[in-house]
Amino acid sequence: MNPDLIDAALSLVQILAQENDALRSFDLRYAASLTDGKARAIEAFISAQAKQDRSKTAGPAQREAVIEMAARLRDLVAENRRLLERAIGVQQRVIGVVARAAPQALAAKNSRYSPDGSLAATRRMPAVALSARA
Repeated sequence: MNPDLIDAALSLVQILAQENDALRSFDLRYAASLTDGKARAIEAFISAQAKQDRSKTAGPAQREAVIEMAARLRDLVAENRRLLERAIGVQQRVIGVVARAAPQALAAKNSRYSPDGSLAATRRMPAVALSARA
């Protein structure tokens, strides 16, 4: 295995581990900040893998190291996917709660009382827009 591929794999392992740690603790802002670095690490890994000279035979120790690194990457990628899916699900539930609460809050804010103290007809509720960013 060439040094470029080893460096690229180690960089990818490191950034996936950082992102997984952030996702585990629901630090979505930090996880999102790793997106560009993760994309660069993936590109570097793919590029180094494409340049790998497969005609060279590796010794048993090197083959074992490659197998271990591939297993580590596979585990990190699987965990990353699971954690991303969980974070997306949580975000969708939070957005749903806010979306359901907003009309009620706005209607209460726009309520008026008539001179006799009863609740008068409410004004039309204004349009509501929600924006979600990680």
